Amino acid sequence: MQRALVLLALGASACAEPVVELSLRLPSADRGGTFNTSCVTAVDVYTNGAGYPDTDGDYVRGCVELSSSPATFFALKTALVGKIDVQLPPSGLSSVELFGRHGGCSQDSTLPPGDLVFYAGSAYIGDDQLVLPIDAISSCEPSSAPVVVRPIDLLALTTGPMKGVCAAAAALDGPDAGADIGTIAPTVASGMVWHSGAGAGTTQGVATIHSAVTTVGPTSCLAVAAGDQRFGSLSCVDRNAPTACAAAGEIEAPGIDGEIALASIDQARKNRFPGLVFGAVVNGQRLPVQGATVEIDPDLGEVVYVELTAGRLAPIAGTSTGTSGLFLVYTNALATVKITAGALSRTTTMGAISDSPAGALIVLR
Repeated sequence: MQRALVLLALGASACAEPVVELSLRLPSADRGGTFNTSCVTAVDVYTNGAGYPDTDGDYVRGCVELSSSPATFFALKTALVGKIDVQLPPSGLSSVELFGRHGGCSQDSTLPPGDLVFYAGSAYIGDDQLVLPIDAISSCEPSSAPVVVRPIDLLALTTGPMKGVCAAAAALDGPDAGADIGTIAPTVASGMVWHSGAGAGTTQGVATIHSAVTTVGPTSCLAVAAGDQRFGSLSCVDRNAPTACAAAGEIEAPGIDGEIALASIDQARKNRFPGLVFGAVVNGQRLPVQGATVEIDPDLGEVVYVELTAGRLAPIAGTSTGTSGLFLVYTNALATVKITAGALSRTTTMGAISDSPAGALIVLR
């Protein structure tokens, strides 16, 4: 038998062979430690191999379904005692990750994975004990009111003869139009991950989502996947930020044409910073701001100023936005980004998963 994996509280495995003993470190109150966890019904356990993530499939997945509804992280930790026992990959062990979420253990690609409530992960360096700090990702209490999302075509708003016109940038209703709300969160070994549990199609350009989880922890961002058959994105959103086209109380979700997004990728930059945010800076009249600067910690990302040229967003010379107010942010984190134009500035969080474009519409007024 291969070395097994059990929760530290057990003290020893039922098998006579050595084990890697796990313990979970609870989050403090100021880091989401008081979040409601009662919607957690499944905990995915991944033991990642020595070649992960470069070697596809070099991991072993286990899953624990919870029949009870532990409402606190302490109760959740107690409920997991004796239930985690996963074999290690043949290549060896590089890290362990736990994803606590709403949903079941069966993997059905036609269903959303369910809201992610907690993540716990740590690299393995060869010891017989491994401590996994728990990150509180979201709290189980759904929003008391529906969440209204307005998808916006970023390029239609900032380029062409109809720039600045919200109606020209609105999502078209149809079977491919809608929005899902969830979280983006960083992980030890799996990059940035997206989980969602609630969504809706668009009606007259907006998606009205019921029972959405909107309280998120300090290591994650509230995120929206939105768009129609022409454009889309999966992006961190700030519910308190000024908007260009969304009404009061709505979430603005800027997206981009998929073909243009693909044609605009600088693969060398993306290899270093896998997440890609397509952004624009506009003023209070929804018109592009030329001369705006975008700042990010160089260890967390890189900014490229661009203009739409021949079906792609091509880099331009200079250190600020051009006539369309457009920029790209390549990033490997949920990064703090500062945007400045003259005396006006805004600081926000940007992030993206590796296989989907994100959008950012920065309104300075």
